[in-house]
Amino acid sequence: MSSRKLIIVFVTIAVAIAAWKITLQKAPETEFMADRLYPELFDRLNDVARISIKTVENETELVRIKNQWVVANLDNFPSEFATVKSTLLNLAEVLIIERKTSKPEFYQKIGVTSLEQQGSDSVLLVVEDANGNELVQILIGNERSGNNLDTPNYYVRKVNDAVALLVEGDLDFDDEPSKWVDTDIVNIAAKRIRKVTVHRPDEKTIVASKKSHADTVLSLEDIPAGLVPVSRSSISAYGGLLLNLKFENVAAAAKVDGLIPKTIAEVQTFDGLVANLEQFDIDENEYIRFRFAFDPDIVVAPQIVPEAVAATLDSLNKKNDSSAVKDPKEVSVEDEINLLNAKVSDWIYVIPDYKVRLLNKAFDELVKPEDEEKPANET
Repeated sequence: MSSRKLIIVFVTIAVAIAAWKITLQKAPETEFMADRLYPELFDRLNDVARISIKTVENETELVRIKNQWVVANLDNFPSEFATVKSTLLNLAEVLIIERKTSKPEFYQKIGVTSLEQQGSDSVLLVVEDANGNELVQILIGNERSGNNLDTPNYYVRKVNDAVALLVEGDLDFDDEPSKWVDTDIVNIAAKRIRKVTVHRPDEKTIVASKKSHADTVLSLEDIPAGLVPVSRSSISAYGGLLLNLKFENVAAAAKVDGLIPKTIAEVQTFDGLVANLEQFDIDENEYIRFRFAFDPDIVVAPQIVPEAVAATLDSLNKKNDSSAVKDPKEVSVEDEINLLNAKVSDWIYVIPDYKVRLLNKAFDELVKPEDEEKPANET
């Protein structure tokens, strides 16, 4: 090889080495890894007794009492065991992709600042055993976006560690307590409804009913002379009072012991179910207490809507041994009532506003003068 060619080779190598060094100097502060975020957690899952999920705006505290998970800040309302179990399994399987930054000035950008810092949008996750020993204490930051990600990626930082990490795994820990429970209360189809009565002290009682189970809409009873319903839909809306009813908040029923309800409503079905609703004002919230009973004297068509009973069974028995679930065709309305009472007897509920408005309406809001029905050119 000529000396000229040899010089060219050495120069090329020198340039390549220099470029490599410059690249290293400019590279972000990362370190690729392939380890679990909490490698010992999988073997300690049965020891977990408390999960705290906290943001600057909200908090959920899940506690295991014997073999039942409950939401402590919902008066120990039962949580979904399957949801808690799968969430903990997901946490135990989270993998570290790479180390990111240890510089606090970059924490805000990836969402791993402490909750005490102004503007923090981190989620503080703490997992403890029954003795209060912390198994997990981590700040969950932003989810890294990307169309090619098969598994979610998050930025996280262990509370006592300066290094932020990019991890792979499902860390969708919701800070809203209601997201950890089954919010279904009851689901009674409108076509089952025979009669709805709403009574409020010092006001005219509202009664909306059907003459036959073949009727499709409710009619307002006892309308004074000269008045007519504002609309058929405003009356028929009462038929959907218990349709697919879910709660937005829940508390122990003991909170209303001895209190007088502001509103009492009764819903009757053609197959004998009677639902009693009592409304209470507590701490700027309107809570409803439910009770269910069977009245054989109002039965017109036994189990005319068996699929509604099946929906109740599915909701109430899905956490139980499948062998205990009856065939819906063999379930009586009395069975449905027993299941419902077992579910609601210890609780009061905040239900959606559009349902509450039905209970708060006055009779006068449902009627208007009959003259308004006449055309403008009529005398």
